[in-house]
Amino acid sequence: MTKALPSDWFLRSRLKMRHILLLAAIDDQRSLHKAAAALHMTQPAATKLLGDLEATLDLRLFQRTVRGLTPTAHGNSLIRHARLMLGTLDHARAELSAISDGAAGKIAMGTLLVVAPVLVPQALALFKIGNPRVTVQVQEGTLAVLLPQLRRGEIDLIVGRLTSDFESEGLHFESCYDEPMCVVVGHHHPLAGTTGLKLADLAAESWILPSPETAYRQRIDAAFRQEGVEPPAQLVESVSILTNTMLLQETTMLGVMPFNVARHYVASGTVSVLDIELPPPSGPVGTITRAGPLTNPVLEPLLDAVRKVALRMAR
Repeated sequence: MTKALPSDWFLRSRLKMRHILLLAAIDDQRSLHKAAAALHMTQPAATKLLGDLEATLDLRLFQRTVRGLTPTAHGNSLIRHARLMLGTLDHARAELSAISDGAAGKIAMGTLLVVAPVLVPQALALFKIGNPRVTVQVQEGTLAVLLPQLRRGEIDLIVGRLTSDFESEGLHFESCYDEPMCVVVGHHHPLAGTTGLKLADLAAESWILPSPETAYRQRIDAAFRQEGVEPPAQLVESVSILTNTMLLQETTMLGVMPFNVARHYVASGTVSVLDIELPPPSGPVGTITRAGPLTNPVLEPLLDAVRKVALRMAR
């Protein structure tokens, strides 16, 4: 009597690296011919490789459309896992290289601008006390840029504001603290220290605000309209903390900053906070990792450092 194979038999014993590379290449190129060329294969070889994979799985992974080869639902699922495997291998290569150079491991971290000036540097400083030989690679960006990299395994975690306007499947969220926003001006600004101001009083001023497609910009615009005025027309649209801080110092523009970031610059004498109530942001500050057990053994100590600094900031 033949012993029944376990359900994971094919993926564990038959799926080859060339299958994984072909899936990613077809998804990138949307053409079997171009995918084969990118992998330095002949098109007949790529066609056979894909056919063997679909036949063994008994699943259709791609369908032909006017836009070329388009993944089916099964294809999208397998491509997502294939990219995660490739990202993990790239990460392993970088970690092995770091270890060869004397490090004890490597972490790739994505950060949003809300946490880049204060939370992340303090958490990294705390982490490095106990893990001096772990290399941490930090990349700033938006959720739209960083989330695909997290899903593909190119980065280990994201630290930033957690919002509900994106697909959360396969991800783990940990809320750390709420971060209100405030209106800031350069310390020399004529309005510095003024009390009793409302947004409606400042609609004609020049502002530095996030771009219109961001959730918080839409909240600010709505807050102006609720006070009976149109949002400011004299604008610089920027989410760069460094650029915005320099503009506030050199001009009489107004801007918005997360409270803890503003407090940091107030302490250095760079900006002043105006006594104006702003709408709350769309979510708390926290961490995002892939769901399931952590695959990087040095990630938990970094997450713990983020938690400790976040707790201090929340207080």
